[in-house]
Amino acid sequence: MGMREFRKRVNLFFNGEKALPGFHADNLRVLKKNIGFLDEPRFKEAWEFGRSGNKHAFGKKRDVPDIRWRAHVCCWAASNALSLEGDFVEFGVNGGLVSMTVCEYLNFGKQDRTFWLFDTFAGIPTESLSGEAAEKAKRANDGLYSDVYEIAKRNFSKFENARLVRGTLPETLDASPVGKIAYLSVDLNVAKYERECIERVWDRIVPGAPIVLDDYAFQGHEDQYEMWNEFATAWGHMVLTLPTGQGLIIKH
Repeated sequence: MGMREFRKRVNLFFNGEKALPGFHADNLRVLKKNIGFLDEPRFKEAWEFGRSGNKHAFGKKRDVPDIRWRAHVCCWAASNALSLEGDFVEFGVNGGLVSMTVCEYLNFGKQDRTFWLFDTFAGIPTESLSGEAAEKAKRANDGLYSDVYEIAKRNFSKFENARLVRGTLPETLDASPVGKIAYLSVDLNVAKYERECIERVWDRIVPGAPIVLDDYAFQGHEDQYEMWNEFATAWGHMVLTLPTGQGLIIKH
């Protein structure tokens, strides 16, 4: 055994998987793949913009989660959506980690469209939930969420065409003049809310538009997984399962 190999094995022994090359974060381990997008200057700058703006939005978790691969998926989807007619919409924003990254990546302030950002900005509403769904939402609120509205306002202040809509979905959606949709990101953590929202906007989503489902394939989110599969099948579509845990639908 050469010295180089010896050092690699010692490093692996003391540091475990963190010593291996590749990507290891967000419950995802990737080896022997080309992941140059992580070091692409435009993406790195956009991610850092989102990360730095959310340091206090994740106070209960102490640190901003490394969801760069999920952010990359959304940047890809949003970039393709620029060729389509319609606004951008996100259901479930919190402090805006992903949508900030997308906005910075696309220089969204220069785009001739609106980014509608819907959230309570204070966690998951539990009033209309019952049983396990209510308990799960309460646990998430206690462990993760806090009032981040002022943080979100500051985070998107440089983008005049980003509109924060504060309140409970789908009621706030019903009261907002959202027209055609070219890009949709969904992260409401509750199947009931996500179903109510997609049923309201499905006909507004233009052909070719990407729909990114943040929680789709994560364990513990089986209700959402089953709901989206059922909904997509009913409309002649199929959800692509991504190793990030996201789901992806391309409207046709």
